[in-house]
Amino acid sequence: MNWKCDVVTDLAPLYHDGVASKASRKLVREHLKECPECRAYYKKYDPVEGIKMDMPISDAEDFVLLAKQMRKRRLLLWGGFLSYVSATLVALVLYWAKKNR
Repeated sequence: MNWKCDVVTDLAPLYHDGVASKASRKLVREHLKECPECRAYYKKYDPVEGIKMDMPISDAEDFVLLAKQMRKRRLLLWGGFLSYVSATLVALVLYWAKKNR
């Protein structure tokens, strides 16, 4: 495999996803026309292939616990925010009532 093949295999994911630069797309296209090995590699290319989607049970349980903790933290943050807004509104109403006496 020559250096162009190495470059094309490195650029294959970007070319496949459509995010390669114009010059890179041109280089890959021209090389794929000439090189049967790279063409075969690109035809088989699938970025999702080989990713294991099964998660071990212990990892799934960890994510459930993390989600519960995040939910609690979000509830506490919202509760604190609403308490702050409520206290500010009460203080403003009391100030306005005292000023208008």
